[in-house]
Amino acid sequence: MIAAIGACGAALADEDATGTTSSGKDKIEVSGNGHQRSFACDGRRAVIEGTDNVITFTGVCSGLEVSGTGNSVTITLVPKAPLSVEGVNNSVRWQSSAEPKKNVSGVNNRIVKIRP
Repeated sequence: MIAAIGACGAALADEDATGTTSSGKDKIEVSGNGHQRSFACDGRRAVIEGTDNVITFTGVCSGLEVSGTGNSVTITLVPKAPLSVEGVNNSVRWQSSAEPKKNVSGVNNRIVKIRP
């Protein structure tokens, strides 16, 4: 089953993207460069590492960690979820019924609340 999920994830990746994506029971992870994907979060934690990834999460996520350069993420978070952003020129558009616990470091990172 794990091999099938890994093969499916690779098949859905953009042709120009490098790196990996994985979707497990507790976490969705995207690493590498140039991924343009959408994932159903289903209460899992999201981790994005790399450069120039454009990722949209549907449903509600339990937390978000972004590190790297030029990543763009759209996400709905559980109330008071951890939201960590490190690096340069990352953009996170989030929505939730309560402010997340933000930890932001780096240069020119934008964290913007969007309206439902």
